[in-house]
Amino acid sequence: MTDSVSHMRLRFDKAEVMDDGEAGCRVRVTVSYAARVIEGEAVMGDTPIGYLKAAATATLKAVEETVGRRFMATLADLDHVNALGKDLVAVLVDIVFEDKNIQVFGSCPIAGPEIDAAVKAALNATNRFVELSMR
Repeated sequence: MTDSVSHMRLRFDKAEVMDDGEAGCRVRVTVSYAARVIEGEAVMGDTPIGYLKAAATATLKAVEETVGRRFMATLADLDHVNALGKDLVAVLVDIVFEDKNIQVFGSCPIAGPEIDAAVKAALNATNRFVELSMR
């Protein structure tokens, strides 16, 4: 028999852009794992894709929280790409896992709001480390 936890995945629930007034804007991402609901937040930068980078960063914070900080994940880069005729959000994530530094790639086709694709690309990049760290 296999452990049911090893088959669970982080599920994206929602991403919200919140205006802090003069301080700027933040993005809050909500994910769930089993019966837990986890939120991550990040401040938006002043770039055209700042809200996408904030969404990916907030997602990585939620992922770290989910796994009890068994690994650390930092957004290295995010961009819009066109590959094989598909528009994607692609992320490059730096991971520190068991004293090793690893860089992983994640992507998600843009099928709806771009902010959702940024969150899903960050989850795509970190899914295998979530599975490894939860064993």
